[in-house]
This record gives sequence, structure tokens and C-alpha cells, in this order.
Amino acid sequence: MSVRIIECTSPTELYRHYDGETDAQGAYIELDLREGTLLADYNGQVGNAVPEAVFHGLERRYNIPTLTGEAANRVLRELAPLADRILADWDSEWKGQSTIAVLGDDALAAEEEIEKLLGLNLAPHEIGSEGQGFADVDIVAEWDVDGATNGLEAEEYDITGNTTDARLAEIAAQITSDMAGCVSASEDDERTPVAVVHGLDEYLTRLRDDLADEEPLTGAELRAARELLGITSDHLAKVLGVNPRTVRSWEQGRDAIPGRIRTELAEIKAAADAAVRELVDSLGDKDAVITYRNDEEYKAAHPRGKWSAAWHRQVARRAAEEAGVRLDYADEAC
Repeated sequence: MSVRIIECTSPTELYRHYDGETDAQGAYIELDLREGTLLADYNGQVGNAVPEAVFHGLERRYNIPTLTGEAANRVLRELAPLADRILADWDSEWKGQSTIAVLGDDALAAEEEIEKLLGLNLAPHEIGSEGQGFADVDIVAEWDVDGATNGLEAEEYDITGNTTDARLAEIAAQITSDMAGCVSASEDDERTPVAVVHGLDEYLTRLRDDLADEEPLTGAELRAARELLGITSDHLAKVLGVNPRTVRSWEQGRDAIPGRIRTELAEIKAAADAAVRELVDSLGDKDAVITYRNDEEYKAAHPRGKWSAAWHRQVARRAAEEAGVRLDYADEAC
């Protein structure tokens, strides 16, 4: 029986840091004797709990640093011949109330070689670091948000209360990429360093939300933005998850508008911008953008659409202007 390798599919697949925990979860390579699979994963359990199959040896786990997906896959391939030897030389045995795995002499020897290759049989002072002998570029570098930020991100990346979640994700990716550049690697090493910044997404979101709170929308701004998007106050209330009377009170200036509404309105505008781009890209050689007279026509053409005909007309108008073509209803298009 040859082992079946289940490879990692992302660079940070073995990294997981739960909120409220001081350290990230440990990682391991696992050989499932019954399934014949070899994989790498992070420990999803907090504390010292061990799954029953691991406790009884049916799933053999070998602790590793938080390797990058590329490094983990390389190690899995290197260990595959040793895993084959273990699969060929083990048996199950009933002990009291459970089944345990019993390894033969060759399987035990192969497992010892696995532990040696993974640096598990070396004392920490022999390894020289907590990386079990792996190069820094093989290990996901974890940075604390305080070490990766300087408090000037709003100015450096032009973050405002209108910044969308998608833009915050781009900023987080840029900061993380910069931190990955701090990982030491030899000049001829073609491997790509991988880094994560714990708490970065929350930090950037909080920064954006604080700025939105400092400059809430006025009633006139909210109404003008809503009308430009082509949606009614009732429809906006549905999207925002509030009572329609609340939106009307905001627009009439009777109640203060929460800062989060500025951000949510920016997300709605971003969705409209994306819809415009999609319409333009789908035109091909057509000489008109098609829109709808009423909500019934819009829903018939877009049964899963969450907007309205008025919203679509605004989107279609912008797309037609950008592409330099006509704007038509479906039954009037030539």
C-alpha cells in the first residue's frame, strides 16, 4: 500500500492563531495508518487534548514548525518512502476497550528516521533554534501587529471612513508582504518567504471605523448618495438592516447617523462600481446596454439580484456612458 499525500493548497495553511490565545496553534505531519494518507495540518484543539486515534497510535503525528505550504509539501514528498514502510509493517490489536496500532521493527525504524529528518530527536541546544533545523524561509514568520505597524497607516495608505473592506484587504496584503521581506534567505534561494501579521485585519478595520465615527454623514449627504445610487430609502434600510423610519429620520436630520453607515454606503457604492465594470466587460460588440422599466422586469432577468430596476438603470447609464453606446430597454433594443 502506497501512501496518498494530501498536499497543502495555500502558503499559510498550517498557521492558525485563535483570538484570545497567546501563541499560534502548533502544526504537525500526520500519517493515518487506516486511511493510508500523509498530510500536514495545524492542531485545531486548544490545550493538551489528544484525539483518540492519535492516543492509540492509529494516526501518527510528528510535530513540526509552522511551515509554509511549499515547504510542507516538499517534506511530505520526502517522507513518503518512510511512510510506505510504516504502512507495510503495522497491525491493529484489541486492548481492553480500544484498538491500538502496533508497529513492526521496520516500521519503528522508519518512524525513527522520520523523527530524525524532522529534528524531533535533537535537543534544543543541538538544533540551535525552535525551527527544528528548518531554514527561516521554510517557516511562516509571525509578526505582532504592534511590530508591523507604526500608527501612521491612515496617512500612508489614505484610509478614511469610506475605505472599503476590499481596500483594507489590499493594504493588509501589502503590509504583510513587506514583513515577509524581512525574512532572511540566501541570495540564490528561490523560495518565497511567507509572513502573517496577527491582528492586522482587526487593527485596520478599527482604524477605518474610528475615522468614520469622527466624521459621520449628514442627512443631506446620505440622501444624495442614496439617490445617486438609484435606491429608495426603504431599499437602503433593508440593505443596512435597519427600520425604514430610521433612514428617513437620518435623512431629515432628526437623528444622528452612526459612523458605520459611511462605511456601509461606501461598500454599496463599490458594489455598484463593480456592476458597471461587469456590464462594460460583457458588452463585446453590442451597441447598447440593456436596462429595465420596473422591478418586475429586473427580477425576471435577475431572480437572485438584491437591487432594483432604479439601481440597475443608474448602473447601466454609467456603463453606457463609459462604453460610448446607447442605453435601451430590452424590448426596444435592435
